[in-house]
This record gives sequence, C-alpha cells and structure tokens, in this order.
Amino acid sequence: MPVQDGSELVRYVVENIVNTGQLVSVPEYLTPDYSLHKTGLSVPAGPEAFKMAVRQWRSAFPDYHLTVEATIAEGDLVACRYIATGTHRGSLMGMPASGRGFAVHGTDVHRLVDGRIAESWLADDIARLLHDLGLLRPVASGSWT
Repeated sequence: MPVQDGSELVRYVVENIVNTGQLVSVPEYLTPDYSLHKTGLSVPAGPEAFKMAVRQWRSAFPDYHLTVEATIAEGDLVACRYIATGTHRGSLMGMPASGRGFAVHGTDVHRLVDGRIAESWLADDIARLLHDLGLLRPVASGSWT
C-alpha cells in the first residue's frame, strides 16, 4: 500500500505488520540498514531485526496489539503515542507464560529516509508490563501511581 506521509507510514506498519504478525512486506517499509534502539535490548541492524522483535513479542503475546493514540510528524521524524496490550501465553526472555494480560503506554520516535523507516527509538513502560504479568511488585507504597 502506498502511504502519503510519515504518520500514515508509521500507522500502516503498526496496524498491518506489528498487529497482524504479517512480516513479508517489512523490507518495503524499512530501510536495509534499519536501526532499532531500546534500552536493555541489543538487536542487529536491518529489517530482520525488526522482524525478530515482532516475532518475539507475538510469540510471548499471541494477541499483542498496539493502538495508536496519536502521531506527530516534524521533518524526518514521526513520534507515535500508543497503548500496547496482550496476554502472556508464551515464554518471554526466559520468563514462562503467566496467562496474565497487560496494558502499557509507550512513545516511539521513528526517523524516515526516502519514505521508509530508517531508525526507531522505543520507550514503553516495562515496569508496568512486568507488574501486570505478576513478575514485579511495587516497593514502599505498595501500589503504582
């Protein structure tokens, strides 16, 4: 599908690739040297890294879904605010399935080159996700704010 602008491209990738797990068209939307930046995560460059990350999340959370709440585009950058949801049905980084669901907010920033995503910086609430899955307990106050 041809996209008109950066915001539309990011929404398309989220809705038609990440949310469905249909990875065949990834190279059409990411540059060959695509780079993914996420604190605590080290992945190789290229569209295969993106595919690997999507496969990993969809394997652990078969119903993994991102709902884009807003996008903001400026120059070659697109920021995307979203809610991620899913049910922990498979192993994730050595953590066995808990059967519990999660809902976390996140904001990603993507840099575009020639109508494709060249770089992504991912920022989500991993502490909330681990808490929702029963893998992390709040300290001190006994509740999350």
